[in-house]
Amino acid sequence: MLMTMRWIIAMKPLRASGRAQVGSSCEATFRVLPSDLDILMHMTNGRYLSILDAARIAYMSDTGLWRALRSRRWHPVVVAQTISYRRPLTVGTRYQVRSTMIGVDDRNAYFEQVFHVGDRTHAVAVVAVRYLDRAGDSVAPERLLALHGDVALPGSLPGWVDAWSEAIRTQATAESSTTHAATGAHA
Repeated sequence: MLMTMRWIIAMKPLRASGRAQVGSSCEATFRVLPSDLDILMHMTNGRYLSILDAARIAYMSDTGLWRALRSRRWHPVVVAQTISYRRPLTVGTRYQVRSTMIGVDDRNAYFEQVFHVGDRTHAVAVVAVRYLDRAGDSVAPERLLALHGDVALPGSLPGWVDAWSEAIRTQATAESSTTHAATGAHA
């Protein structure tokens, strides 16, 4: 329930703009609440992931993608993410999450999301997001980007993000093959 309220607040009635360019950075502000803490009295790692969701919704609202998605009954799903934690966030700290769509490939859109207090970085995440239509089928990223007339993405993903994505796909394929072999199922 708490995260639902944060999502609603982050959307600020759909952020009322939709004017930001896809590929630009958008900021969402949060505060560390007592319910965000773990036993060591800093924000728990699972809460970071929930905040990433809220900040991406704010990004999609700021760019106008959220309304376009919802009108088509499309929705985003996280397919992979990696995060590195640099400094703890403690109770009462006001922080921002800067979200940027850094590129797309043939299946996913990729976001870089940075937790920061002023100019001090506390955590950095890269998130692969796939968009699904109402039937649950993947929506090609080109179709997603076509919903917005103002797109400024780099020509390609950063090399390490491309390698990370490929490693995850390779792992998933290997695990699928192992599972099929172990159960006697055929691909």
